[in-house]
Amino acid sequence: MTRRTRELLCLFLFLYNTINAAEDQVVEFSDSNESDVDPFAGLYKGNIPPFIKPMHYSIILKINLRDWLYSGRVHVLVNITEPCDQIPIHSVGLNITDVFVATYVPKERGRRVPVIEVLEDTSEELLRIFPRRVLYEGVYQLFIDFKNVFVSDSFWGFYQSSWQDEKGWTNKMVSTQFSPYWARHAWPCYDEPRFKATFKFFVEHESPYYALSNGAVESREPIRAGWIRTTFERTPEMSTYVTAMIITNYREIKGRSQSGTPVKLYGSYTKLQRSRRMLDTTIKSLDFLEDYFGIEYPMSKLDVVPVKRFGVAAMENWGLITAREDIANFDPLVHSAQWELQARVIMAHEVAHMWFGDLVTPHWWDNIILKESTVSWFMVFACDAIFDDFDFSDEYMVTYELIRGMDKDSSVTSRAAITNPNSQTEIMNMFDEITYQRGGNLFRMFYHIVGAGPFRAAVHNYLVENAYSTATMADMTQYLQDETSEYDIKSLIERYTLQKNFPLVHVKMLNRTHVLVTQERFLFTSKEAVDDSPYNYTWHIPFTYTTDAERVDKVIILTEKENIVELNKPATWIKANNDFRMYYITNYDLVGWKKLYHQLVADHTVFTTTDRIQLLADLLKLVTADKLDITFPLQFLTYMKKETEFGPWKLATEHWHELMNKMSPAEKFAAKIYARDLIDEALKDVVQLNTSFNKPIKERLLQFILVDTGVAVDHPVANEFIDKLGNVSRSTLEEGTEPGIIYLQKLRKAQTNKNYWYELLETLPNLKDADEIMETYQILCDTNNVTALKELLERSLGGSEDTQQAVLDIISKTKPDIAWKFFRRNYNKYFEKYGDSLFTMSYILQTVTEQLNSNEMYNDVKSFFKANNPGTGEPGLTTGLEQIAENIRWKKNHRHKCRNFFFTYARKHAKGKN
Repeated sequence: MTRRTRELLCLFLFLYNTINAAEDQVVEFSDSNESDVDPFAGLYKGNIPPFIKPMHYSIILKINLRDWLYSGRVHVLVNITEPCDQIPIHSVGLNITDVFVATYVPKERGRRVPVIEVLEDTSEELLRIFPRRVLYEGVYQLFIDFKNVFVSDSFWGFYQSSWQDEKGWTNKMVSTQFSPYWARHAWPCYDEPRFKATFKFFVEHESPYYALSNGAVESREPIRAGWIRTTFERTPEMSTYVTAMIITNYREIKGRSQSGTPVKLYGSYTKLQRSRRMLDTTIKSLDFLEDYFGIEYPMSKLDVVPVKRFGVAAMENWGLITAREDIANFDPLVHSAQWELQARVIMAHEVAHMWFGDLVTPHWWDNIILKESTVSWFMVFACDAIFDDFDFSDEYMVTYELIRGMDKDSSVTSRAAITNPNSQTEIMNMFDEITYQRGGNLFRMFYHIVGAGPFRAAVHNYLVENAYSTATMADMTQYLQDETSEYDIKSLIERYTLQKNFPLVHVKMLNRTHVLVTQERFLFTSKEAVDDSPYNYTWHIPFTYTTDAERVDKVIILTEKENIVELNKPATWIKANNDFRMYYITNYDLVGWKKLYHQLVADHTVFTTTDRIQLLADLLKLVTADKLDITFPLQFLTYMKKETEFGPWKLATEHWHELMNKMSPAEKFAAKIYARDLIDEALKDVVQLNTSFNKPIKERLLQFILVDTGVAVDHPVANEFIDKLGNVSRSTLEEGTEPGIIYLQKLRKAQTNKNYWYELLETLPNLKDADEIMETYQILCDTNNVTALKELLERSLGGSEDTQQAVLDIISKTKPDIAWKFFRRNYNKYFEKYGDSLFTMSYILQTVTEQLNSNEMYNDVKSFFKANNPGTGEPGLTTGLEQIAENIRWKKNHRHKCRNFFFTYARKHAKGKN
């Protein structure tokens, strides 16, 4: 057989239609890490050739929860458009017991095609099936029988979980998590996003358990004593990574969308009693997005299922959303306002995926922006339509998403939004801040440039014309361009998606009517960048502005590195980039900054809340890049004595906490005087509010963040407020106290009462509720007791499922040097648990390194990972190392200035008191 023939023949697999049985045949199985011929030469490793396309899967599963085992048969119909002599299909770790191939003729029995060899190619994660003869163009059937064990040590594939009912009994459960390439670990399939096919599942399982999948249940029938066969309806065409299967015996509550779609939320009886908010959020998100997109929800039902052991926040399986318990079963009496805000947007995010990602899928992972970045914008659309107690489109997107995305994108080691991943690790690493936070704000920018109406029309056309298929960012760009003739949106989008980083825009008033606008590439590091860009790191700048005379939201596109903008009306000062809707930061000359500061002191409400957040964010970023002396932002922040909004306070207090981590005890004492002075007026206002969890969420968030900061700086008003709460606990939750305030009360008690800290520690082994375990660990971590911190880290790493879920919060709250040394010593344990995780390993690596601030520590981290594989933690490690270098540079360039500012402020404050 020639090489060319073997290359052409590579791959085929197709599913079940009407064949039932075939005569027995001896099939030879073998293992290999290398095949004699690589038919995929020149393609990405593991990709299936384009001349093989799955059409339909019939999957039969037999579930044995008692022994955590299952077996099954996959029957695939595949369409082969070129001759080939082998059929590859993705398969990892499965015990393959039988394989056969047959021709396919509708309504007729297929003719068997003898198989001479089945090769398990572990290096390529493929099962290679070699028929006796060349397979020519046509449709074929592929049957694969297999056995497997439910995974016990990972959050990926088809894995074990459990849940606790109202009686305290532990119930078994299994669930799937397939994104981005884990379906192949559960059953053989064509596990790439571009391979869309229909699915029909048949599941045999014991009662009283039941099965859930993407489609609605077609039938449930007993097959023998204590056993049930569940048959699911055939799905629309979909990718493998959004297929799902769950076996559980949860309870449920239900509702129905305006268009009649049944929506169910699952969980324990106890948790469901207070989970109605999340069910309502899901239904209202479905209603809004169905109307906004102008396309009916494509599935016949929508289920939301909590999974106790879960490696991500939530997953958009089509028709079957899975999520962490504290999201799906969000409880306002247990979870804080901060978590409720996140639960809202996460659920809206997953519902938006039912169209972006599920109905229309990125052709390959290089275009992940089309599913994750888009819905990171549509989720706030939905939340703004559903809730009236928070500004999601601007304040949330800037405070929680944009600033975080820019932090990641400020590095020379960042990446473009559209990047071709060359390995599975690189695919996993695409699920990062560049995709979610940066990408979401790019679509926010595109929306405001194109306009609400044209943007909505482009989105509708994109979904209609690519439904049940795949697309690329080039397709989306063309739809946006088709809806606007005013701007060259295509050129702008290319510059923001095909090169990394973002512009620093300098704005200088030349006179009262003319402004000079220039741009450069922004990087927070002083390291000289030597990398190339197809656009030479220049961007088209969408320019909007506010002056003392007018606000101009009509976008002006500036295409040159230097531009002169003529104002409509003469002005004294100018602030660019209204509401931080465009993806760049802004710098002014010192005169310009001082004018903005004086305006804020005179009347800060002249600027919108989001504009004030932007001014603070711009200043702080300029300091990290050594574009501005740190003393000016510290002086600028004093305007906040009159600030009353959550967003500016969130950014300011986070920055203050970061500074505190870099200071000596004496410096911290002076910094606390500065912070107490800044928050004094706002704190006195929020402690007058009641502590109910039914207040508008923005009031609850503001109250928490100011009281939290007040306690941290030992403000007497905050301490008195907390002390007056009395002995509030989870046993008195029905009184309606905001859970965040209860947390602060317990935290203060643990910090001031050593015996209470040890009492909490002793309760840990007896706690059953995952949320209470998490909260207790967080409180215990806020201690200076080094021995206790090490014990907590040990418990979190080796404890129950609940303590493992708490590991991220624990390690992030532990002192940096202690956390790094513990992590270094226990690296193999962390890697075994989280090394293949989508986000976790990267988060841990960044968290344990980013606050280190010495050359010794930098070299220790770097040398350690020369000898140890970071796995999917590579992005977090890279960011951590860059942050250590930045911390060292900050100490050299800014610490003494910061110290002098706080000492001077403290002396003036003391004189003022006297």
